[in-house]
Amino acid sequence: MKIKYNSEIISGLVFVIVAAVLWLLIPSQIQTLEKTAINAQTIPRIAIGGLFLCSAGLLIQGLLSHDKKEIVITRESFHAEGFRREMRSLLFAAFLIIYCFLVTLLGFIVSTVLLVIAILLFYGARKWYYYAIPLVMVGVVYYVFAVLLRISLP
Repeated sequence: MKIKYNSEIISGLVFVIVAAVLWLLIPSQIQTLEKTAINAQTIPRIAIGGLFLCSAGLLIQGLLSHDKKEIVITRESFHAEGFRREMRSLLFAAFLIIYCFLVTLLGFIVSTVLLVIAILLFYGARKWYYYAIPLVMVGVVYYVFAVLLRISLP
């Protein structure tokens, strides 16, 4: 099978879909009783609208571009180094998706500590301070938000 693509097409399409999903999730995730034009949903809508417009522009640019790569997919393609790199990227994205679910179940501190440790192990960090610095930062972030600013974290 032959596929013609470029990175603008793939990136643009992925982020157009992400922006559309986020736009549809705003009312259920950011609830507000305010009837004014500017409320709690205003800034997220502006940011996600900007993401959608820029992603759509990138997608259109990729479709109009003549610099498309052609890839032939065979069984050997799945054993190539490029495929392994892409799988590592997908696994990293899976870590972040799992983290989103764990935050609601385990809370901010436990799930963030697990994410930090998983990512550092995934990339093969060996020195102790590679683990200490982000773990201390988790504590600092929790202290600033929960104690100083009195913002409840999950």
